[in-house]
Amino acid sequence: MKNQKEKAGRLVRERLDATLCARIAWRESVEKILRSEDVIYVWGTGQLGAWVPFFLHSVGVGAVTVFVDNDSAHWGHEVYGIPCIAPANLPVAENPLVIIGTGAYSRVIAAQLAAMGVQRILDISDFRLNELFDDLCGVAVQDLAARVEACFDALVDEESCAVLLSKLRGFFDFEAGFGRQHYYEDVCRGDQYFQDDLIHFTENSVLVDCGAYTGDTMQDFLHRGYPFRKYIAYELSRRNYEELQNNMNDMRGRVRGELIAYNYGVGEQNESVCYTDAITGAAIANEGIEGATVRLSDHLHAESVSFIKMDIEGAEMGALRGAEELIRRRRPDLAICTYHSISDLFEIPLYIHSIVPEYRLYLRHHTPVHYETVCYAVL
Repeated sequence: MKNQKEKAGRLVRERLDATLCARIAWRESVEKILRSEDVIYVWGTGQLGAWVPFFLHSVGVGAVTVFVDNDSAHWGHEVYGIPCIAPANLPVAENPLVIIGTGAYSRVIAAQLAAMGVQRILDISDFRLNELFDDLCGVAVQDLAARVEACFDALVDEESCAVLLSKLRGFFDFEAGFGRQHYYEDVCRGDQYFQDDLIHFTENSVLVDCGAYTGDTMQDFLHRGYPFRKYIAYELSRRNYEELQNNMNDMRGRVRGELIAYNYGVGEQNESVCYTDAITGAAIANEGIEGATVRLSDHLHAESVSFIKMDIEGAEMGALRGAEELIRRRRPDLAICTYHSISDLFEIPLYIHSIVPEYRLYLRHHTPVHYETVCYAVL
C-alpha cells in the first residue's frame, strides 16, 4: 500500500500540468475533427451508445450519425431515429471515424475495429476523461498530491489502493491519438453496490437509492433475494421516475419489503433546480427541465436508514453534505460513486472519513472503462 501511495503521489507531482495541457489540447483537436465530419459512426445501440449523439450535439457537431452493432436484429432499422448498419457495411476504405459506445465491451469492439482496418477509433468512455478535470485546474500540485496520499492512508485494503492507483494512471498516463484508449480489466469486479464481503442486509434493512434511474439497481437487488424492510428510491427525471414507478408496481406484492419512490433529486439543499434529461441519466444544470432536490437529513429524518447508494451524475459531494447529519446519526453502509470527476476519487472517501472516522473505506471498480467506481463505507 505504501508503494502504491508513493507512485500516485509521484504521478501527481510529475505529470499534473503536462497532463492537463495534453488532455485539453486533445479534446479540442478531436472536437474540431468531429465538427468537420459529414458522417460519424457510433458503435453500440445500448444506453451509452444512444447517449453519444447527445454528446455530439452538445459540442456543436452537425454530422449525420449512423449506428453500428453486432446484433443483426438492429441492421436495416432505426434506433432512436438513427439508422443502424452491420459491421460489414462500414466503409473502411473511406477512413471512417467510429465512436465506441459499448462500455463493458469496449476493448473487444476496439480490437474488432482494428482487425477490420479502421484507424480512427474513439472510445467515448475514455474520451470523457478529457472533460472531468476542471476541478484540478489551478490547484497547487503539492496540495493535490497530499490529498491523494491522504486517501491512500484512509483506505483499508490493497485492492482499494490498486483501484485508486489504476484510476489515477488512467488519467495521468495519457497519450493523445485515436485508438489509444485506457482500460481497467486489472481492477474490475462484478456485483456493483452489492458486495457480499462488505455489505449485508437483514429483515430490518432500509435502503436508499439516490439516482434510481428506472429501477435497474432496485431490480438487481430484488432479484438477489436479499431481505429488507423498505427500499426508498429518488429519481430527479420525471420521465425516468414514471418508468421507475411502473417497475415498482410490477414488483409490489411479489416481495415482502415496502417499495417507495420520490420524484426528487438529492442535494445539499431543499431547492428547485433545472436538469438535463439525456438517456444515461438526469444531471442538474443551469437551465433545462424544472425539478427539485431534497436534503436526505431532512427528508429521511424519521427513517432508520441502513444503506445509501448514490449515482447522481457528479452531484454526490453536495448530496453527502445534505446527508451528513443523517450519516452521523444512523451510520448506514454507503456505496457512493466516485467516477464523475477526477477529484471525487479521493475527495469523496476523505469526506466520508471526516464525517464518521470509524468507517472502513473501500474502493471497488465495476467496469473495464472508467465508469462505475464506488466508495464503500462500512462499520
